[in-house]
Amino acid sequence: MNKAEVVSYIESQKSLHLYKELQNAFIDVLSKLPKEQFERMRKYLIIMAFHEGTIGQVMHFEARNDNFAVMQLYIPKDIPNDVLRWVIAHELGHVMQGRNWQMHDGDKLEADATAFAKKIGYLKTKSINDWLTYKNSEK
Repeated sequence: MNKAEVVSYIESQKSLHLYKELQNAFIDVLSKLPKEQFERMRKYLIIMAFHEGTIGQVMHFEARNDNFAVMQLYIPKDIPNDVLRWVIAHELGHVMQGRNWQMHDGDKLEADATAFAKKIGYLKTKSINDWLTYKNSEK
C-alpha cells in the first residue's frame, strides 16, 4: 500500500486532527491492507474519534449518494498502542462486512472482524483481551 495515499486519507478525516498517536495507529493499520480494501475504506469510511472526556462533538459531512460507514471510536487516555491498533483493525473488519449486525448473526460478525484483524497482522493477544475485559468491567 502506498503510504502517501494512506497519510492523505487520514489527513482528510477531520475528527483525527487533534490525535497524532491515533493518526499514526490508523496509518500503520491501513498500510497493511491490500490496495482494493484500502480503496473501499477510502471511498466509504468516515472516522469519528472522541477522546476520553468528550461529551459531544459535531462533524459536518458532504452529501453522499453511496452507502457509507461511520467508524466511531472512544479513545481512553490509557489505551496501550497494541490495543489501539487491534481495535482499529477489528473495526475495519466490520467496515469490510458492508452491513450492520442482525439478530441471526449471533457472534459471527465479531468473529469475522477479529479474523480480519488477524489476517492483516493484528492478533488479539491475551494482553489485549485482558485489557479490553478490564475496561469493560469498569462500566
